[in-house]
Amino acid sequence: MNTSIELHDSECLAVEIGNQSEGFVLLDAYVHRTDGEPGVSSGEGGIQRIRLKVKAMGVDGELGDLPACIYEGSIAIGNSVQDNMIPFPATYSEAIRITLMLADDARVIVVYGVGLSINAESEFRFVEPFNFSGI
Repeated sequence: MNTSIELHDSECLAVEIGNQSEGFVLLDAYVHRTDGEPGVSSGEGGIQRIRLKVKAMGVDGELGDLPACIYEGSIAIGNSVQDNMIPFPATYSEAIRITLMLADDARVIVVYGVGLSINAESEFRFVEPFNFSGI
C-alpha cells in the first residue's frame, strides 16, 4: 500500500527544537492510502499521527498558537519540491525546507535543516473512501 500525507486538511500539533538543533514537526495528518498513486488513484483517506524529524533544524516565521490547521504546504528536498502530497515513511539526507501556511490568519512558517525522517506514530484511522476516477 502506498501512503502520502496531504498537508492541506492536516493539523500541525507541535514544532520543537531540542538539543543539538535536532527537532520535529508533529502532525495529525490527513493520509491517502492506495495501491496506486496517492492523490491520483482511488483508495482511502484517514487521520494518522506523523512525526517529521529534522536534523540541524531552524524555524523562520511566527509559530503562534498550536495546534493549527494547515491550509497549504510543501517540502523542498534538495532541488525537488513536493507540493501538498508528501510520501511516507521516508528518509532524506539532503537540505530540506518545509513551508506551512497555518490557521485562519494565514501565518507562514518555514522549517529548514539537513536531513529529514517522516514516520507514523499511530495507527491509521479510516475517515472516508476516495475516488479520483470521476465516476
